[in-house]
Amino acid sequence: MKRNLCFFLGHYDPARQSLMEYYEKVFPKEINLSIVVANKFDNKKYKLNRIKVTEILGKRYLVPFKLRKYCKKNKIDILVNATGRAEVALTLLIASVFTKIKSIFYFHGNPEINLKNSFFLLSQFFTYRFLSSGKELGETMKRFLFFSRKKIFYLLVPIDTNLFKPKNKFELRKKFGFKEKDKILIYIGRIELEQGSDYLLKLIKKNPDKKFILIGEVKDECFKKKFKNVTPIPYVLHKDIPDYLNVSDLSLFFSKRNNYPLPPRESLSCGIPVILFNLHTFGQLKTKAVIKVPLNMEKIKEGIENFFSLSTEQKRQLSEEGREFIIRDCSEESVREKTLKLFLG
Repeated sequence: MKRNLCFFLGHYDPARQSLMEYYEKVFPKEINLSIVVANKFDNKKYKLNRIKVTEILGKRYLVPFKLRKYCKKNKIDILVNATGRAEVALTLLIASVFTKIKSIFYFHGNPEINLKNSFFLLSQFFTYRFLSSGKELGETMKRFLFFSRKKIFYLLVPIDTNLFKPKNKFELRKKFGFKEKDKILIYIGRIELEQGSDYLLKLIKKNPDKKFILIGEVKDECFKKKFKNVTPIPYVLHKDIPDYLNVSDLSLFFSKRNNYPLPPRESLSCGIPVILFNLHTFGQLKTKAVIKVPLNMEKIKEGIENFFSLSTEQKRQLSEEGREFIIRDCSEESVREKTLKLFLG
């Protein structure tokens, strides 16, 4: 039976592109897929095969009504909020209430439920299903959405372990102009205070003997200055990120707010260990290939130095363990059945 499934997004970014590429592969052909995005969609940067994209531009308060009109016109059966933000609850409710549409709320980040978006608590009675991209986030949601505990499910955003895999480090370093003995650290994501750019900056200044690859949009003005040991790259195609990861020795992730983010897991899938903060939100990353440190500059530096002091064999073991963990925990194949069940079941 033909069914129409639509994803609603506030904005479109590389993480969403990765997810939509997965859905194009995993959903049966009889499921029509579409995206409605409340912002400009960059057709040159993002390419999709099966999914039809529609922009809703203009005044923000009109977005819910335009989305409802789109859903009625295109006979949408399942409407998924994939923005991950609690304040979008009103938009989803207006678009689907008093219709046969099943609305699904899919959280990819922390819910941040407060008085400003308290309407989210009321909308739970009209929402078909809640999905969380992490176990800790799911538990938080159950505390807030007490009357909807049985409608809350845990569904990971998967990693394409066939794309993100170990490659020849020597050849890639030669290709990108690095030396075989260089100590290289990589950071992937927006460079801003919310993502720990203050720690990243201090690390760059205190480690002139190491080289840093920074992939992502720069929003911290402190990074406008050029550093001799930094290679800044504003944007990389998703399919090319594994090359840059495999050039590196260690991946950095300094966010204090993400739930179960992609960059550390994509890094581990390539066999590249990760250093990040020892926060409850990263409790799912249960592998020795993840080096967890407190929010302390000296401890971060110590963790990095300890990693580089390991033998070649010890580093190889960490690399293999990290990849094996990702294959078991969140590879595309490991979450396929659950994805189809929770969206379509």
